[in-house]
Amino acid sequence: MVRYLVFDIETIVDKELVKAVYDPENALTLEQAYDHARDTLLERSGQQSDFFPIPFHIPIAVATLQADEAYRIRSLGCIGADRYSEPDLITRFWQVFEGAQTLVTFNGRGFDLPVLEMRAMKYKLSLPRYFGAGESRSTYRGSRYSDAYHIDICDFLSNFGTVYRRGSLDMLAKLIGLPGKYTMAGEDVEYLYRQGRQKEINQYCITDVLQTYFLFLRVELLRARLDFSAYQSAVGAARDYLEQSAASAGAENFLADFLQRWQMP
Repeated sequence: MVRYLVFDIETIVDKELVKAVYDPENALTLEQAYDHARDTLLERSGQQSDFFPIPFHIPIAVATLQADEAYRIRSLGCIGADRYSEPDLITRFWQVFEGAQTLVTFNGRGFDLPVLEMRAMKYKLSLPRYFGAGESRSTYRGSRYSDAYHIDICDFLSNFGTVYRRGSLDMLAKLIGLPGKYTMAGEDVEYLYRQGRQKEINQYCITDVLQTYFLFLRVELLRARLDFSAYQSAVGAARDYLEQSAASAGAENFLADFLQRWQMP
């Protein structure tokens, strides 16, 4: 069993569900129902946000990075909608989960995991280990403050909700010398998906999971789970891993671009 599973997801809106919820009389087209729903969300939020609630999100990319007990990368990849149907994508993520001990995310407790739970429910999956069937409250779902199951870096850096402005992944990545967002952002995903640019979405998702991983290493150094020598060793090994991966991927490789933009600590 691998020690750490760092992951990130990208989603699009389930327009069929939007239409079923916001147009029960079936008076609108799919796009009209979607526009009506967005307008409703904006109105209810005081024109602040048109972000759809969790049940409306369909995962189209799940990037995963597996690391061992020494924080060394053992695998890096993306389960994308270009190769898998949604049921297969969801199933494959939960299969990867079964081989990992501790989850590492950035706001995974608030978004990624709830989305993946909802879609697992839709496709009739059972997740006994995740929900701790037959166990105490010490589970992936019930142990917010335990490092043993899930480390949500966003939650941790906000002091578990007590800090008003906790910072985005982009901001915190740039704070520690990582590239942050540079070619696209999460709000671009829906548009790129409609254009059939799934490969770019997968690559973006992988760069997000890499930045989550490197931010995790810095947090482990911050709280003295890693000393400086071990931190430098893990970062150096990760850089070597990415350079080898980029070298075997040919021209215009997104990992090579990431490495060029990354300011080594």
